Amino acid sequence: MIGGLSITATAGCLTSFSRSNSCSNEGSFSLDEATETGISNEFSTPLDGLPYATQIAVTDALDADSGESTSRGYYSPNPRTDFVVTGPEAHYYRLETTDHDGIQTTGYEYSVEIGVDESKLSDGVTVRSFRELPIHDRESLRGAIGNPGLLHAPHYTSFSVVFAYEHTNVQAQSVFIPERATHYLEWDETLLRLAFEEQRTVVITSTTVSTELVATSPDGFKEHIGNNRGVLLDSLTTHQQDIVAQAIDGTYTECEPYSEPFSDLRERLSVGDDGVVLLVQYDSDWYFCHLH
Repeated sequence: MIGGLSITATAGCLTSFSRSNSCSNEGSFSLDEATETGISNEFSTPLDGLPYATQIAVTDALDADSGESTSRGYYSPNPRTDFVVTGPEAHYYRLETTDHDGIQTTGYEYSVEIGVDESKLSDGVTVRSFRELPIHDRESLRGAIGNPGLLHAPHYTSFSVVFAYEHTNVQAQSVFIPERATHYLEWDETLLRLAFEEQRTVVITSTTVSTELVATSPDGFKEHIGNNRGVLLDSLTTHQQDIVAQAIDGTYTECEPYSEPFSDLRERLSVGDDGVVLLVQYDSDWYFCHLH
């Protein structure tokens, strides 16, 4: 097993450390139990939790015999996760995306204010319904917000959207091209104000999404992640076993300069530049690793 996924680690402290004392450079090490659910939540995202454009592309790939789909537009699929889980029976898929055939075109950016008070609109202002927009304008708005449920989130009051289309006949059908100063739009019983911000050059790309089934249960996914992303803590000295035991019970700490056993452990758990493996196995059990 190798170290794959990493989190940022910072320099710590060496020598034996009394928990009643403190030092300017302290190293800490703790291990939290990693259950099947915990590993699933940490390393995968539910299909319906993906942003709109990504969810559509991944769903199309899962439905295809080839396990692939290709979409084209300004809002490209971007899973931001290596694995997706589908239901009702948990199936886990590895995701890969490849962008290709990019071209430059003109994009029209609008800022969008959510929850405008309709009673304050001037007489004669046109309010369009989201359902009445051309399909490509609707897709741009969905791609920009990612999750339309955010229209009703108290903390989410605005976003920006870019309308950018490759073909002139599609541009000609757009409500937002050429730009106009302000539009009002009713979407899911919410009034939006779209204010034109700028016209700029953007890139439209084709994105191919590839899916690969890696597990058909949370336990199988735990095994897959462990084999590919985990580190096995074995062949430890007695001192290192004591350190790990303290890390499981709570937090083990040392001040610099670190003892040799702790330094060796830190080296085994480090990956890349200031990175730390996230998952370790010790005595047949899995743990999330926290090293600072």
